[in-house]
Amino acid sequence: MKLQRLTDCGNGFEANLLQGRLASNGIRSLIKNEITCCYPPMSGCVLFVDDGDLLKAQRIIGMTDAEA
Repeated sequence: MKLQRLTDCGNGFEANLLQGRLASNGIRSLIKNEITCCYPPMSGCVLFVDDGDLLKAQRIIGMTDAEA
């Protein structure tokens, strides 16, 4: 499985919400920097999905082509 960056999240809570939405649609995802994003200046989490699920995941979370 090759992972692709789906989106950056401001915090772990946002990342977990998006991960739950993806999971409810059958898409597995991985959150990177979930622990360290709570400690400034290392803010922000990154959400990754399988490259075969990238377009579907973008539609699910409502990303536009400009955001991708």
